[in-house]
Amino acid sequence: MALKLKKPSTKKAQGTDASKQAGPQEVKPVKKRKWRYLLLYLAAIGFAFYAVITIINQNVRIAEKRAELSELQQQINVVEIQSKYIEKVQSYQGKELSDYMEKIAKEELGYVGEGERIFINVAGDQ
Repeated sequence: MALKLKKPSTKKAQGTDASKQAGPQEVKPVKKRKWRYLLLYLAAIGFAFYAVITIINQNVRIAEKRAELSELQQQINVVEIQSKYIEKVQSYQGKELSDYMEKIAKEELGYVGEGERIFINVAGDQ
């Protein structure tokens, strides 16, 4: 099957209406294209809006996670300091250990040594 091709017509426009050939012709807009461009424009605006909202939401989440990380880092530092203190206390021996135990008994448990008195300042001045 061979395709038959036609040559373009070289005949001039037929008819005696000179207004069609002489002046500029009115171009009618194609309505389908308008709708396509409008829909494409709306889709682009929708996507841009979605992208902006998503970026803002992600930035808020990142800020929350950074604050949480900072708080956890502080807790880690406190635990490390406590751990070092406990290791130091475990290494106490002899006089150093008895002094530490006496200090804890007086400060935290409220004990007093023989012949000692505790004075409490009720005025609040130090």
